[in-house]
Amino acid sequence: MRRDAMRITFINVGYGDAILFQGENGYTALLDGGGNLEEEFAGDCFRIRAVDYLQKQGITHLNDVIISHIHEDHVCGLEEILRRIPTDRLHVSYFLEPFSSARPLTPGPQAPRSVVLYTKALNAYCRILQQRIQSGQAIHVLKSGEQLSLTEGLTATILGPKPASIQSYLRRIEQVFESESEEEVTRLLGELDATSNHTSLLIKFETAGLSLLAAADNCPREWGDVPIDLFKNVNVLKLPHHGQKDAVSEQYMQLMPLEIVVTTSASDRRYNSANPEVYERLIAMHQGRAPLRFLFSDEREYPPYFSQPDGFQAITLVVDSDKIVPEFIKI
Repeated sequence: MRRDAMRITFINVGYGDAILFQGENGYTALLDGGGNLEEEFAGDCFRIRAVDYLQKQGITHLNDVIISHIHEDHVCGLEEILRRIPTDRLHVSYFLEPFSSARPLTPGPQAPRSVVLYTKALNAYCRILQQRIQSGQAIHVLKSGEQLSLTEGLTATILGPKPASIQSYLRRIEQVFESESEEEVTRLLGELDATSNHTSLLIKFETAGLSLLAAADNCPREWGDVPIDLFKNVNVLKLPHHGQKDAVSEQYMQLMPLEIVVTTSASDRRYNSANPEVYERLIAMHQGRAPLRFLFSDEREYPPYFSQPDGFQAITLVVDSDKIVPEFIKI
């Protein structure tokens, strides 16, 4: 493996995202931290909380942590990680106010489960910011169009979200923290839950031999502001929205010289995630090219797309001699 090779690991957190970057120079970064619901991990010997995976792998320091957006399956696993593992820089997509001075919120008793989970994530996100501010630790607000040199040989280009989506979302955030009405708070929390995916970071990570589009839950219908040429070297795609039907678009994915498509969905394929129509469309739009390789962070068998019957806690992509080699990690 080349000295500058980067290892990119998709941790099996069930339904959720937790993506670890490790450089040969000791650099470490984490994009999202999965969720923290007991039922997501109970009774499953392959799913693992991101904090447990990091500790079992001997990771005691993170240079960068990036939060893509506010939803339970992306944010709530990060609280314990940031408590246990020293982190140099935290990157977020929202201005710090009003989160940094916000009170905990509680939705009304009739709120649907999705709103309850969103509120859990929002409260966790506020606690993360408040704890870092109180301790004087760095928080960087990312902006669309920004490029970061994370470490030697690894850059991150922020392609989204749209500024208008952030502005609309933050107006509702201000309203929900100002409101004293349980009914209005619950309504606003529902609207925030429904629009949070539109504020999700869309990031292109580039290292020698690999260009990864990490879409979190930012779906192609939100990509209209991105210069189209920026998609033309993407050879690894982390499917947006856990592979639900809105995850693909011929307009963009036909441009990508894709080799590997990763889906971070639970094996029960809830919410119509890891939807077979998505993979059929991807195969159709890449006919005449080298076959796509589909990887699933929480599957053992998904014919005809994937088979790894022994199970695993993570999938690591290693760039070796300009080839991307997947490794299945069992702890």
